[in-house]
Amino acid sequence: MIIQAQMRRYAFDGHFTIARGSRTHVEVIEVAITRGGITGIGECVPYARYGESVESVLAQIGALPEDVTLDALQTLLPAGAARNGVDCALWDLAAKTAGRPVHQLLSLPAPHP
Repeated sequence: MIIQAQMRRYAFDGHFTIARGSRTHVEVIEVAITRGGITGIGECVPYARYGESVESVLAQIGALPEDVTLDALQTLLPAGAARNGVDCALWDLAAKTAGRPVHQLLSLPAPHP
């Protein structure tokens, strides 16, 4: 299994403003996990408010063992952006490998349109 993560910057069309300030862009970590020629994709956004940075999230993802599983991930990383991005990529990989959507793998009803 191969785990890759990279930062991409996406500009807003204008400014995004909330109580803590305004932004003109967002930095997103894109995670790709490939096994057996199939790639699962996930993404996350580091938040300084929670002590996260692009660098810290990339370092957490980079330190994971290549054979990480959904179950192991819950103890290998604390709750936060890195775990979220890898978790999403692993679920996407599982769904693509099984040829079924994630909600079916979890025995949940289909999402509403």
